[in-house]
Amino acid sequence: MLTWHTFYLTVMNNNKINSSSLPKNLSKPASFKLIDEEEYENLEINGYNFNNSPFTSLKFKDCLIRNCNLSQLKVTDLSLTNVKIENCDLANLESEGLYLKKTDFEKCRMTGFLATEGILSESRFINCQLNFSRFRFAKLKHIKFNNCLLCESDFYSSELLNVIFIQCDLMKAEMSKTKHNETDLRTSNITNLGINIESLKGITISYSQVIDLTWLLGVNIK
Repeated sequence: MLTWHTFYLTVMNNNKINSSSLPKNLSKPASFKLIDEEEYENLEINGYNFNNSPFTSLKFKDCLIRNCNLSQLKVTDLSLTNVKIENCDLANLESEGLYLKKTDFEKCRMTGFLATEGILSESRFINCQLNFSRFRFAKLKHIKFNNCLLCESDFYSSELLNVIFIQCDLMKAEMSKTKHNETDLRTSNITNLGINIESLKGITISYSQVIDLTWLLGVNIK
């Protein structure tokens, strides 16, 4: 019998997800304001209310962002490389050209987060609220969602490679026309998951979750 402890160790040993590793001496600006098409590096940004004006491009590298309000932010191209984002409000943030690499989101409110056509790799979402988030047509590679709320989230026509959902709520999430390779849903709630038969290929589920997908066969189990 697969225990939670065994499953957790197996996942940690086999996947290629690397957490962010920040430099030790980050600069702490006395004041901070976003400037369009600017690149920010080696910063600790704490407690700021980010301007929600539309931006063309913003890049962050080797940064710690905590206790900040980024809700309603609209950035055409948002790049986050080796960034840690803690306890921030990113509700309804929009970026159709999102690029993530080795970035961690922890305890963040991300309801309605929009990352359509984004490229996400080697990143983690931990204890985040991601209900109604949209990852349509995005490419997700080596991503971990751990204890996240993803009700009615949208992964329509996205590509998932080694994406692991641990203890997540995916009720009414949309995964139709997705392409999967080593997607793991075994410990998550997939009640009323929107998916087509072709998109089941490459997904791992538990025996107890089979009942949640029998509607695809058009049969009744009594």
